[in-house]
Amino acid sequence: MNPSFPFGHFLRISAFCFLLSAFSPGLLAATQPITWIFLNTGTNRGALKGLDPEAVRQMQAQHTGNFGTQFNRGTLIAAGPLGDNGFTRGTVVLAVQTPEQIADCFKTDPFVQNQILAVEPHPWLVDILKFGTPKVPFQMGRYTLCVVKKGNHWKALPPALTPDSMLGLLPTLKAQSSSGALAISGPFTDLDTSDKLGLLFFNSTNQTQIQAQLEKEPAVAEGRVQLEFHPQFMGKGTLRDPQEEISPPKSGKRVHLFDGRSLAGWAGDTQHTWRVENGALVGGSLLETVPHNDFLCTTREFKNFDLRLKVKLTGTGFVNGGIQFRSQRLGEPAFEMTGYQADMGEGYWGSLYDESRRNKVLAHPHAAIIKLILKANDWNDYIIRCEDAHIRLWLNGVLTVDYTEDSKDIPLTGLIGLQIHGGGKAEASYKDIMIEELH
Repeated sequence: MNPSFPFGHFLRISAFCFLLSAFSPGLLAATQPITWIFLNTGTNRGALKGLDPEAVRQMQAQHTGNFGTQFNRGTLIAAGPLGDNGFTRGTVVLAVQTPEQIADCFKTDPFVQNQILAVEPHPWLVDILKFGTPKVPFQMGRYTLCVVKKGNHWKALPPALTPDSMLGLLPTLKAQSSSGALAISGPFTDLDTSDKLGLLFFNSTNQTQIQAQLEKEPAVAEGRVQLEFHPQFMGKGTLRDPQEEISPPKSGKRVHLFDGRSLAGWAGDTQHTWRVENGALVGGSLLETVPHNDFLCTTREFKNFDLRLKVKLTGTGFVNGGIQFRSQRLGEPAFEMTGYQADMGEGYWGSLYDESRRNKVLAHPHAAIIKLILKANDWNDYIIRCEDAHIRLWLNGVLTVDYTEDSKDIPLTGLIGLQIHGGGKAEASYKDIMIEELH
């Protein structure tokens, strides 16, 4: 997000806008403070003029690459450019709080290190479960950001700050918050040292209409607060679209894939690896290291479906499993499968992995969100819904993946399989496995 770059560069940078998680009404608000960063024009903004284009390109790649690195580390929640090319060039949201942690997140960013961009941090109190999961492949979305600032006649906020403090300051926003027009709001907690009070994020791009409405608020009309508006670019899905339902769809007619008693309809290594235990399909061992990946899979294939089940992982060492779908068994090695996997395990829960094919995570949620919703060493609810190229995953009711396959070479049908990963003394358990076939 360099002030000397044309706007097109900002759009590419915003491909790293990962505000991961999904709102679920049944979950308690996640109110731990995070850090909002304004990336402002630095004191050395003219430094790029004397560099050749290739050097600038490399710096840009390092700048954007740092966002990806921080996201994979679990420290980055969001990054995106502003669209008005003013003093503030872009924004970043971090899941860290101390000055040392913030500095560490930018130590490999050449724009920050060379004072082309300046970091302005504010501790921010928000319900992070109101953010949505960005769609994959990336799609650009435009929103309206409103920075609420102290006015000439400012009066203090109540001392007990909450994520809804901005709604108390500007009461007409309560209806917009309920409708989803106001996607998220929250106060900064450094009110004693900053003129900025907090933020409002609107799904609408009609800045004029939003401004006209807010100027009628008594706090604005009386000069207690001032409002600063910016067009904010982020990946679609970053802010929850009030017109789009992200809760798990109501299930139709479902049938059991597992009867709770036998291995009927399933095939795999049932002599050494897989068994039925307490109404669950269980793979692996807590006494011996699992020697290699192993899969128990259905004896028939499925294309479009809504699969719901409960899963649990226990053990020591590398503890991992997953649910294969639209997959096939490999001939070499025979114990492997290839295809999509709804992943399970530390660093992988709620992710979509491409097993033994592209061998990479295709889409994944933010670690901070998984920490909030995961029931470690206990049963967790997984939903996998496939509708042609569109794949969505829910973990404990929270949408963690919204992925659309853009390759025509990837099969849309295949087996469903259950994995125990090799490398640990571990067990993967699966029960209450039900499927609704979609047409």
